[in-house]
Amino acid sequence: MYQAIAKRGAASILAATLILPASLAGAQAVSSNPPPTANATAADLLVARPGGLAATVLGAAVFVVGLPFTLLNGSTGEAAQKLVVEPAQYTFTRPLGQDM
Repeated sequence: MYQAIAKRGAASILAATLILPASLAGAQAVSSNPPPTANATAADLLVARPGGLAATVLGAAVFVVGLPFTLLNGSTGEAAQKLVVEPAQYTFTRPLGQDM
């Protein structure tokens, strides 16, 4: 009985090992971004980045004002993530001209 379970488990692991790399390769090909165009880069530099900076500053101000309430209900980390961290990442860590 245990041998049959072991054989099925080994067969499942082998199948997953053979199938997983192929599925990951397909996912990478689909998710790759084309190189940004000059228009996308200019729009990102002149519009999206200053807007992201304003959103980061405004989000930080809203976070500070709402901090007493988020401390009471235990959602401080979630509020910080949505109001400060995500706009800052969008503004400062995203490649220029991509994912606008």
